[in-house]
Amino acid sequence: MMLQAYRKILSANDTGQTKSHQAGMLIPKGDSEFRAFLGELDSKTKNPRKTILCRDENGDELELQYIHYNNKLHDERGTRNEYRLTCLTAYLRRSGALAGDEIEISKNEINNFYYIKFLPKHKEDQNSQPTRIVLKGWRRVH
Repeated sequence: MMLQAYRKILSANDTGQTKSHQAGMLIPKGDSEFRAFLGELDSKTKNPRKTILCRDENGDELELQYIHYNNKLHDERGTRNEYRLTCLTAYLRRSGALAGDEIEISKNEINNFYYIKFLPKHKEDQNSQPTRIVLKGWRRVH
């Protein structure tokens, strides 16, 4: 089985700890490798999206949305031109995710099916003082 996988260290914004409202996890525009892993989106369309069906570590199916919010390219007063991965909030809450934990998204290249896995920090790290999370985006691990 050919498997590609990417991980992201979760920020407090990603996990909802800041109580802010954000439209999913940001995918940096410059991260063309991860964006290609998720699939093509047609920027000529306003706010194109793709449904990412994936299975979690418990065998539950999740329906994520990969979106290019691009009203800046289509509307005179548009301000957004960013990629996001949405519909993760319930999964992260159910997992008990906190800043510093990680998630991994992988894909079986043969059947093009995605998997998501929650990777908590080591238990001994959870009792230490909060540390600043260095945001690095998604990184390829396989």
